[in-house]
Amino acid sequence: MSIHTYKDKIIAGNGDIKKLYYVQISMSSSYAHPVIAYNDIFKMITWFQPPTTLVEIGILNGYSLRSFAESCPSTTQIYAYDIFEKFNGNSASRDIIDKFREYPNVHIAEGDFYELYKIYKDKSIDLLHIDIANDGAVYEFALEHYMPRLTDRGLLILEGGSQERDAVPWMQKYNKVPIRDILEKYKATYDIYTIDAFPSITFIRNKSV
Repeated sequence: MSIHTYKDKIIAGNGDIKKLYYVQISMSSSYAHPVIAYNDIFKMITWFQPPTTLVEIGILNGYSLRSFAESCPSTTQIYAYDIFEKFNGNSASRDIIDKFREYPNVHIAEGDFYELYKIYKDKSIDLLHIDIANDGAVYEFALEHYMPRLTDRGLLILEGGSQERDAVPWMQKYNKVPIRDILEKYKATYDIYTIDAFPSITFIRNKSV
């Protein structure tokens, strides 16, 4: 599915149009934004191309996970991972597990981004979402280790990707690798598109799609 963005709408590859809703987001999330309802982007993606297997790494308060749970058919198996209190910062609580018990197809477990790729076979994931205090190093690791795990028409979604996101204080303070540098490095290998509205979001797929 090809995605092209404009100010007030997203046009998917089949020609259908879905307008973005301009709402104030109240739930704590990396994607909390007063203009773009990122949850509608998540829902729209799964509506156009329902995944069989969806993996999310980085849960926090469940903003994106709930969007996926609400929009995916019950046949979609959703696996969500976090390191919870082991994360040195704004971390997810293990109480989040109870909040998703109403969705029998949602499976939440502890899991480390740098190890989880080993439990999935190549071409086994249809949709992968990563939001773990992303920086350029996270992006490059995902491209090297997780892209082979995606199906031929699979989609990788990562928080971040804009110049403004690369300039946030913690990226500068800890001298993190800019995400934009990694996107530039891999743009000839993969189809890459970023929605720049802060905090921004990046979509990556195989060029063969």
